[in-house]
Amino acid sequence: MKILSCYITGFGKFSNQSFTFADLTVIKEDNGWGKTTLAAFIRCMLFGMSAGRGKAVEENARAHYAPWQGGTYGGTLTFAVGGDTYRVERVFGKTPMQDVGRVYDKNNMQRFEFGERAERLGETLFGVDADSYARSVYIPQGEIETGGFSEDIKSRLLALLSNGGNGETSAERALQKLDDADKKLRAKRRPAKGKLDEIDERLEEIARQKDDADKNALLARQLRAQAAQIEQDIAACNQKLEELDRRIESVSRRNELAAARSAHARLTAAKDELTRLRAFFGEHDPTALNVDGLQTAVNELYQCKERLREIEGQLSVPITGEEGELRAQITACEKTLSSYDEILSKTEKKSAKPKGKKIVPKVTRRMRWLLILSVTAAIVGAALAGTLFALGLALLGAGAVGMLVGFLCILPRREKVGKAAQEDTSAQDEISRLYDETYAELTNLQRRLAALTGGDEGAPITDRAAMENERKELCEKIRVKEGSVAAFLQNFAFGQIYDYRASLDQLRENIARYQTVRGDVQEYERSLQGYSADEIFSVNPEEMGDVSALKAQKLAWSQKKEELTGQRSEQIADAENLVRRLDRAALVAEENMLTEEKARLEKRHAAILAARTILLRAKENMALRYLDPVEKGCRHYLGVLGGAENLRFAADGTPVYEAFGAYRPLGYYSVGSKELVGLCTRVALADAIFQKQPPVLIFDDPFVNLDDKKTERAKALVKELSKRYQIIYLTCKSERKI
Repeated sequence: MKILSCYITGFGKFSNQSFTFADLTVIKEDNGWGKTTLAAFIRCMLFGMSAGRGKAVEENARAHYAPWQGGTYGGTLTFAVGGDTYRVERVFGKTPMQDVGRVYDKNNMQRFEFGERAERLGETLFGVDADSYARSVYIPQGEIETGGFSEDIKSRLLALLSNGGNGETSAERALQKLDDADKKLRAKRRPAKGKLDEIDERLEEIARQKDDADKNALLARQLRAQAAQIEQDIAACNQKLEELDRRIESVSRRNELAAARSAHARLTAAKDELTRLRAFFGEHDPTALNVDGLQTAVNELYQCKERLREIEGQLSVPITGEEGELRAQITACEKTLSSYDEILSKTEKKSAKPKGKKIVPKVTRRMRWLLILSVTAAIVGAALAGTLFALGLALLGAGAVGMLVGFLCILPRREKVGKAAQEDTSAQDEISRLYDETYAELTNLQRRLAALTGGDEGAPITDRAAMENERKELCEKIRVKEGSVAAFLQNFAFGQIYDYRASLDQLRENIARYQTVRGDVQEYERSLQGYSADEIFSVNPEEMGDVSALKAQKLAWSQKKEELTGQRSEQIADAENLVRRLDRAALVAEENMLTEEKARLEKRHAAILAARTILLRAKENMALRYLDPVEKGCRHYLGVLGGAENLRFAADGTPVYEAFGAYRPLGYYSVGSKELVGLCTRVALADAIFQKQPPVLIFDDPFVNLDDKKTERAKALVKELSKRYQIIYLTCKSERKI
């Protein structure tokens, strides 16, 4: 097998990052870069991820490698095996049941030989589980675990010894069959049960039933007697409930009539208030009134009054001294210029002969009647021309003559121009000269006033006459608006209007109150439907009773009846069940049959245990033999790296050194020695276990505690191993880089 590339969507600190791999891939990065995270990603892509139930992050891989930046948790891994290329895609959830995994071939077709969700990918490729993969193929940094081989690795080694690694041994198959047969008879863990366990439980149950059988008949008679007594109590409860129903119906009707009388009183008060409000609104419908326009008019009225107060305050300040004189002179100049403008507009300069004044005749009342009668005569004459030709023609002619005379009288015309009009052209030149002199004087006066008041030379001067005109306009506007507002408010029955805003608020309140009261009247009238006046006033509101207390009593008696009914049903059912369980003869027959079956199965169970003991003893004798290939390979690699070659393996796979006639575990030696033995052991395991499909060896900086000489030899060993295995070598030091 060979890993070609991987893409990490989100795994630990990696996000949207890709890697490609050669036969020997060396990654030299600083501490914290994520070398161990990359190795863990490859393992999780091959074998999936455990449930991750540990609370500590260090013990919970699923929580430890969750994406730091958020997003999708997982990625893809592309690998080649048997001449074909595959791609595994995995997305990890909070639990293994939420994980999604798929394997695709080079044609992007999904492959299912590795499991529906790629759950058997690693086992199919390498023939070992995830734990055995981590104990053999993955060589981590620091002290490597050497506490013995996993059961999966032992099984693989025994398979090598018995059939060349093609499957499990016949001894294992026999042990598995014996264990299965043993579990079927005697389960090792609860709540699972074997056949003998079930027989023992049933025999105990039959013994208890036989002891209880004699008591059941007496107990059944007692239960029936109690059920008869409860039946009498239920009848008493029924009588009490019927009495309470009659009392509740009577009190409820009396309460309804009392409530209707109270509602009638509230209806009368609401109608009185509605009548008062209708008198206030007069002929206007309150629901159709729109006071938004009135609100705008009132706001504008008070704004005009506020502006009028400001102007009157400004006009009340007298202007004296030189400033007053200058302002008076400026006003006189402005009036003179205005008169000159008016004269010049009437006597324009023209090179041609001046025309006379244009005269527009005034339409008198007599002229208007003449035109009306002429038009009427013409219309009547045109209408009569078909029947009374002479009369119609005469009326039509008279009407036409009258309209002609009328139009000639009202047409504009010009006066004849005499010698005096012709002399006006010379006077116009004189007025233009005087206009220019007056304008120059006005400019000089404005400049002097600006210098005196500290304003700009060209700034406009406040015209008190303009302010006076604005005051007059505001007064007229206030008069008009106040008249319109007062005229609108006079439609309603206000006592005295002192403030239009207060009156407007009162109008809004009365509109809202009218709608509320009208709704109350409608609601009260609906609630009183179906009641006559005699019924309503036949009950005094003070005679209302407490229905809730009666209903509480009824509920208590109903609950008591339900409890008694349940007790009676349970006792009758219990009595019937007891009667059905009184078949003692059937229990005795079943007990005899189970006793015979138990004796037969116990003999078979004893034979199974004896055979298993003999087979286990034979398997233990083979333990020393299956360690031979691993022990030889480990000593070989120790020799290449310059380590001690007097290494042995205990029966459980624990490495020990032979020194001075005794075997000492690795705990007596240095960290570097332990690391060296762990490295050689894992490489030897890979040689022994993966003979058919070579795996990818991952070296996660395993030479940290080796001295310089052994480090160089280890690097050379890695290069040599890369000829047989694909190797991913991770380190953080330049001197350990290959």
